[in-house]
Amino acid sequence: MDHSKRRKNMFDAAAALKELLEPGLLGNYTWLEAIEVIAFSPAQITDEVLVQNIFSIYVAESGERPPVSEQPFLNQKPKTLNGLKGWKFGVTKRPVGIAELLACIKCYGRTGVWISLDQKVLQVGELVAVPAMFCPPDSRTEVPLNAVLKNNFWSGSYVIELKDEGKSTLTDLVREDALFEELSEWLTTMLPLDIARVPDRIGDVLFQIPSSALIAEFRRSPGMPVNLRIAWHPEIPARPVVVEYRVEQDGLISSLERFEYPGDDTIQDISSTSGDLRFSVWDIQNKLLLAATTPFYVPDGKWRVESYTSIGIEEPRRFKVKGPANTVETYEIGLMEPAGGWARRRPEEVDWRARRELKARMNQLVASLRFVQYGNGNASPQEEHRRALEDIRQLIRTASQGAIYLWDPYLSANDVLNTLAFCTDAGTELWGLTSAKPSKKGSSDEESDDGTEDIDMTSAREAWIKDQKDTLDTAFIGPSNMKLEFRMSWGIQGSFHDRFLMFPGLRRDRTRVWSLGASINHIGAQHCIVQEVAYPEPVLQAFKAFWDQSNQPEHLIWKYS
Repeated sequence: MDHSKRRKNMFDAAAALKELLEPGLLGNYTWLEAIEVIAFSPAQITDEVLVQNIFSIYVAESGERPPVSEQPFLNQKPKTLNGLKGWKFGVTKRPVGIAELLACIKCYGRTGVWISLDQKVLQVGELVAVPAMFCPPDSRTEVPLNAVLKNNFWSGSYVIELKDEGKSTLTDLVREDALFEELSEWLTTMLPLDIARVPDRIGDVLFQIPSSALIAEFRRSPGMPVNLRIAWHPEIPARPVVVEYRVEQDGLISSLERFEYPGDDTIQDISSTSGDLRFSVWDIQNKLLLAATTPFYVPDGKWRVESYTSIGIEEPRRFKVKGPANTVETYEIGLMEPAGGWARRRPEEVDWRARRELKARMNQLVASLRFVQYGNGNASPQEEHRRALEDIRQLIRTASQGAIYLWDPYLSANDVLNTLAFCTDAGTELWGLTSAKPSKKGSSDEESDDGTEDIDMTSAREAWIKDQKDTLDTAFIGPSNMKLEFRMSWGIQGSFHDRFLMFPGLRRDRTRVWSLGASINHIGAQHCIVQEVAYPEPVLQAFKAFWDQSNQPEHLIWKYS
C-alpha cells in the first residue's frame, strides 16, 4: 500500500474508532487497556534488538484511568522457544488514553511506524485497517475471535482490526505450528488469550469496544408468544431501537420479524418454526447494532426457548475425570437440549432433515477417521492416549442424535466420562456395556479356570460396582444431563473380547460401527488401530443380544434419564 492510501486507511480507522468511543453510544468509555504480546528478536544485519508485535488488543474501559505500572510485564521471565534462536517473548498490560491511541494510529498512517507515547518503536508488518465488525457472544455457535476478546459475554462488541496480512516479520514463527501452539499455551497461563484459535490474527492490532448500552433478553415458552425485555445501562438514556427475530433453515429464511421496541416488556406473536435463530437489536438513531446473537438451534415451538445475550440456552454439562496423565481434569460441555422438561421425539418418528444433516456431518468425519493408527510414531504413550480419546470424542460429538453404544469388556466409569460424557446432545441414548470381573483386590480380571466364583469374588464385584457408582455420582458438577445407562454383562452365557463404538442412528442414518482395537482405559498408549467396520449390523445385533441378557438389577451399574 502506498503512502497516500495508508494514510487515508488509518485516518478512516481512527475516525471510526473515535465515533464508536463517543460517550453514551456503546458505553461511557474513557481509556483503553492495552495487552501486547511482543517478541525481542535480533536484527538481521545489526546487533540491535527489535521489539516485534505478535498480537495486540486494546479494550475500551470506563471509569478513572489507572496509573501506569512500574512493571508492565505480566511474565516474570521471558519465554523462549527452542526453534527460534535468540527470540524472547513477553506480555505487557498498560492503560492507554483515547487521544494517545488515536494519535498513534494516525502516526502510523503518516510514517509507517507504530509508536505510543513514552514507548519504544514496536515493529509491525504492513497493517491494513478493515471496517468495524460486530462480534456476538458465543452461544451454541462459537465465534473464534472471542478466544482473544475480553469478557465478550453480554450484548457483543465492536472490533476494528489492523491486519498484518503478509506477516513478513513473523515468518519464522507462523510457519511452525508447534512453536505457535507452545506460545499460545504459555499465554493462557497469564490471560484468557487463546491465540492458537485464531492463528490468522498473529501480527494484528485489534481495538475492542464492548456494546454495554443495553442488555436484551427474550423467552418463548411452549405454545406462547415471544416475550422480550430490554434493560438500558443506568447511565445511558434509552433511545428508539428495532428488534429483529430471524429463523433460518437450510439457507432459507423461515421466519423473520422486525419491530420497534415500545419501551417496556413486549410480547410478539411470532410463528413457531424450527431452525437456526438470530436475534439482534438495532439503534435507529445512530444506525448501529447494540446487541446480537450467533445462530443457535430452536425447535418447532413445542418446547421452551430461552436466550440471554450472555449465555447459551442451556446449562452446560460440567464434570471431572481422570485423564491420560492420571490427573483430574475438569470439562464443560455445551448441550443441544436440556435433559428434562422437553418432549422427546420417539425413535420411530423419523426426522428426515436431521437424518440428512447427520449423514453429511458423519460423512465428513469418516473421511478423516475411517482408519487411524496410534502408537506407531515418536509420541509418548500419554500423548497418543490423549489423541485417541480426542478422536473418539470427535466422533461422539458429531453423532449428536439418536443413540451411541460403547462396548468394552474393561469399560469403567472413568472411561464413560472420558468418552460418552462428551456427547453434546442431551437427548441421545447412551449405553455402556462392560464385562469387567473384578478380582479380590478390586481390579478387572478373568474368571478362574473352572468357571466358579466364590463369595469373595462376589463381594469384590459388588465393591467394584459401588466404586463405579461413586465415581459417576461425584463426577458431575450439577445435573449430568445424560440419558446414560451403564451395565455389566457378568453371569450370562458367553463372553466378548472386542471393543466397539456404535452409532445405530435410530432410522436417522444407517448404522455405523468403529472397532477400537484396545480398551478405552489405555487406547493409543500401545499400538492399536481404530477403523470403521465394513458390516456394522451384525456387530450391533451381537451387542444388543448381550445387552438384552444383562437386564437384571444386579447388572445395572448406573442410570440417569
